[in-house]
Amino acid sequence: MVATVHIEQITGSPGSEAYTYKDTTSGTRYYTADIPDKDSTAYPIPIPTNNNGISGSYWVTHCINVVSAPSTYIKNLRYYQTWNSNPKDDWSLGTGGDLVIGISSSTISDARIFTQGFPSSQYDQATGTVGVCGDFISGSHTYYTTCASPLSGGATTIADFDSVTNAYMVQSGQVVGATTGRSYCIVTQVLVASGATQGEKADKTATFVYSEV
Repeated sequence: MVATVHIEQITGSPGSEAYTYKDTTSGTRYYTADIPDKDSTAYPIPIPTNNNGISGSYWVTHCINVVSAPSTYIKNLRYYQTWNSNPKDDWSLGTGGDLVIGISSSTISDARIFTQGFPSSQYDQATGTVGVCGDFISGSHTYYTTCASPLSGGATTIADFDSVTNAYMVQSGQVVGATTGRSYCIVTQVLVASGATQGEKADKTATFVYSEV
């Protein structure tokens, strides 16, 4: 039997967190607040006014939820995003701007092979100053700051994971057996630099892929 899988965004306090289903019509938007809304105009990410300044969204947490079991198992959950060039240029985020993802390995090549995500039991709510700036994954996210020697302190550009061939390994090995349940989680975050262009940005496609038996 072919499994049914949902993508979910996680928000709220650990222990009472909310899992919001996301499909092609209810995607994710980045805010300076921990909310799952898609179309709100509240909480935009300010452009820094000082030279070389960086501000950021609140980080966003996603996982997949297997709501209808596979016949045997799902394994090797991976994630990638497609861009014309890179987030800094495609979204005009300014020099130093980016879309980053939490990383636990010390190299990009390892991040494509070994598990980079974390169990939902280690979910860490996004923090920051509402309406002003989110705390950075690198240096603030509990899971990635406790990993041994993560690349760039725990976050790297999503541009390194731009195709199924170069995908980020969310969870290697078995994700679920012939049952339902949630996968490991990922976190992503928009960084905006001085010199960025104001305005709503074009939608981009994010993809989870896995092997099913």
